[in-house]
Amino acid sequence: MIDAATDRDLEPYTVSVPDAELAELRERLRAARLPDELPDASWRDGMLPAELRSLRHEWADSFDWRAVEAMLNAETQWLTTIDGTGVHCLDVRSGRPGAVPLLLLHGWPSSVAEFRSVWGPLTAPENGSVAFDAVVPSLPGFGFSGPTRERGWDADRMADAMAVLMSRLGHERFVVHGGDVGSEVATALSRRHPERVIGLHLNLGGTRGAGEHRAEPPANEAQRRAFGQYDAYRANGSAYAAIQATRPQTVAFALTDSPVGLLAWIAEKFREWADPAHPVTGADILTAASIYWFTGTVGSSARFYQESFAGWAAPGAAVTVPVAVCAYPFDIVTPVREWAEGSYDIVQWRDLPDGGHFPALETPHHLIDSVRAFAAALT
Repeated sequence: MIDAATDRDLEPYTVSVPDAELAELRERLRAARLPDELPDASWRDGMLPAELRSLRHEWADSFDWRAVEAMLNAETQWLTTIDGTGVHCLDVRSGRPGAVPLLLLHGWPSSVAEFRSVWGPLTAPENGSVAFDAVVPSLPGFGFSGPTRERGWDADRMADAMAVLMSRLGHERFVVHGGDVGSEVATALSRRHPERVIGLHLNLGGTRGAGEHRAEPPANEAQRRAFGQYDAYRANGSAYAAIQATRPQTVAFALTDSPVGLLAWIAEKFREWADPAHPVTGADILTAASIYWFTGTVGSSARFYQESFAGWAAPGAAVTVPVAVCAYPFDIVTPVREWAEGSYDIVQWRDLPDGGHFPALETPHHLIDSVRAFAAALT
């Protein structure tokens, strides 16, 4: 329940990291003590040492944070207080009559910058496509929203905060898109405020569906592949989630103090969960790492797993608003339509030929085309 007494109206926001903080980051990177490494080190061991050294060198010596600031500050940004915590957003208006409000929700270890190749084409299409007014918030506890400072910021509470944010921006009804953590919040928003949501668009990771059905024999090749991906993830790729869900404070000490540790923690995921044919660039990885570093939110973002982990273990009530899903072959687990139909009213499903867990960075054209087609069919 949102506490109106702790709320505050929208205030203009500008990203501006002091020169002293940039200098301190570079000093920490250059002075970092790195671990030993095996001669046959592989991704099965975790972040590759050679890859980490290369990223560290780029972050310390050539990465242009001021260009990131300029990119973000080219758009209207707001900071407000909702239910006692800061909520930041980019407010990218189309200026076209009849533009469809669109809420874009990032995941972990992502940020608002992940949508940088998406909001331009969606708000200013070159042809007769649907135009959008895009709202791109930093989820509570993530990035420029700053750290949350109390318990209870699960997907439901974040969803309620997003509903308030959209009202403050003048959008009573809207389309919402989410991936990763953003898909959990977008789904909760659609369940809790269905009268507000025109349609729900997801790059729906299939981890939950595969987990719910794992005891069943696969009925087709899509299910067989999903089970294989799920087993591999559980065996070799899920330790980060277990740590963040059970001991977020412990890992926060290391990641808040060491930029190299933070970089290794999130860069591994950007590399592992992306389509090898469309890797996330070093600049995009360093953009995300910089945002978590300068805002001090790696700990509070990890706490989301602690708040929501129990909810991920079981399906929630079915979503009744129209739903579109993009299924990417290199996601952690590629979703299976018949499993998803138990929880969502799916009116558009796209099995895409390429792409992974970060479609706005890897294959933004697929995401743009899918959102446009979905909105055109609904409005």
